[in-house]
Amino acid sequence: MQPILPRRAFPGTWIDRQARGGAFVGQAIFDGCVICCTRPRQEVAGLLPPSLELAVNDSLTPDVHPLVFILGEQRAGATIVGGRSVPLGVCYGELALAIPFVRHVGGIHLHTWIPAMVSGHGPATWSGNLLYGFNKRMGRVRREGPFLLVTDADGTMLLNATVEPRGEWTPAPGCTHPCLEFVRDIFDMPVVGKRADGAWTCSYFGWDFASACVRPADACVSIDRPLVPGLTPGDYHDATAGTFEVEALRWRLTWPMPCRA
Repeated sequence: MQPILPRRAFPGTWIDRQARGGAFVGQAIFDGCVICCTRPRQEVAGLLPPSLELAVNDSLTPDVHPLVFILGEQRAGATIVGGRSVPLGVCYGELALAIPFVRHVGGIHLHTWIPAMVSGHGPATWSGNLLYGFNKRMGRVRREGPFLLVTDADGTMLLNATVEPRGEWTPAPGCTHPCLEFVRDIFDMPVVGKRADGAWTCSYFGWDFASACVRPADACVSIDRPLVPGLTPGDYHDATAGTFEVEALRWRLTWPMPCRA
């Protein structure tokens, strides 16, 4: 089992949200699990479209790359108008597969790529594809004890994750869990997407842990059917200290913007 790769392993910079003037347009409260895996570099590269590539890995294990699963429930959904939150009353399960530290071929800026998402909310799926290019599909994400189950719209099992707590719940602001620090870094980066019309977009996830609680866990993700071509069925074990559960994370999203390579 590999340890989490630190941010410093991937040389490069990115344009932050403040520099782009990205305004948040929506938000929800997320309860769920973040699972960070370390996979063979060639395998992860196979999940990218031809116009993207993995950033150089300058660590002692240059032949691997992170792959992140985010599974759980989005609740208290709201739109943001003029800086004020307007409740929408939506609640649904969602899965996101994320690949951090990618760049446009020949580009200089780092991004996080979302090759696939599963959502239980039709409008979120529609807008995520049309505006953001997130490659969303309708499905169901639910928790049953230690298991997180993800099924397609027709009930076909896509993946399941077994999550075992390895500590107590603690306030996130004072937590120094390695996986928490890692995801704070990767979701400071712009999230790149490709719409059906071929246009590249970038947006920003505002992961606000100020009121959240987290606890460390171990996890294993079992892929039953590929969410995206190249994602091989089988078990994906988390990295050492590579999983945490979270409650009451405020997850915000900006308007999509043109992507800068």
